[in-house]
Amino acid sequence: MKPSALLVGLLAGLASALLFAGLVTQSSGAVGLALVAPVPVMLASLGWGSASGFVAALSAFGAVAAAAGTLNAGFSVLIPVALPAAILGHIAGLARPTEGANGQPVLDWFPIRRILFAAALLAAAACVALGALIGFDRDELAPLVADALTQQGAGADIQSAQVQEIARFVVGAIPFVQPAFLLLTLVICLYVSAAIARASGRLQRPRDDLPATAILPRAALTLFALALAASFLGGAAGTVAAVLVGALALAFTLVGLAALHRRTRGRGSRTLILFTTYAAIALLSFPLLAFLVLGLFETAKPPASPASA
Repeated sequence: MKPSALLVGLLAGLASALLFAGLVTQSSGAVGLALVAPVPVMLASLGWGSASGFVAALSAFGAVAAAAGTLNAGFSVLIPVALPAAILGHIAGLARPTEGANGQPVLDWFPIRRILFAAALLAAAACVALGALIGFDRDELAPLVADALTQQGAGADIQSAQVQEIARFVVGAIPFVQPAFLLLTLVICLYVSAAIARASGRLQRPRDDLPATAILPRAALTLFALALAASFLGGAAGTVAAVLVGALALAFTLVGLAALHRRTRGRGSRTLILFTTYAAIALLSFPLLAFLVLGLFETAKPPASPASA
């Protein structure tokens, strides 16, 4: 690895640690900065090579652990942020030489469908590992959430039993929501990082046609069905399955949204359709279910050609 790539990796890790440090120190307004913490690591990987990205991940881990004085704080940035960012940057830069249509050698880049699938699995694995690190337990967390709701006045006009029910619902939703939110963060950060690296001339990968290539392998359908069935189990097995369901559900939803972008191309009302759709999602949320179903359909339907299978 070149010294410049090593230096970039170290600096990128420090930048990621600074962006994430607010959450460790429980600083107000730190969530917004923490959401972009994967960007420096991804930039190092996409622009200066995979080794630089992994150096950045280790640098972020070391910086946060040293600043907080505990390894657990370092793992809190390494597991959900730095390591997934380095891995995604690595696989997005993978390519193999192949023969083009004119007989000239060309690069066959790692397909978007596998990058999205890998991102979903990474988000699920990160949430499981983070839950094990902090000792996530639904039965122990629900009373704490209920007490917090009561102290904040949320239970002033409702009975204690109803507060307990709301707390159990909130805690039960965490394994589904957290991996979906992490996946969305990783996908957006990867897109932004690729755009920055391309604009600076450091990205070798050509621009992908995301609406046409954002799909999932069919194996994701089987995995989603098995995880959905297992999520009804109790204990750790049900929680792990719920985490996988949350990550894959968001991945299928992104596929559905990509299909909307692809199918509205060339239409005069495209801007209005897209604006209305995203406004409805922002205000109501439940339209996401329609795009989840559309994403499942897009993945299940026969491929148009062997190249897109």
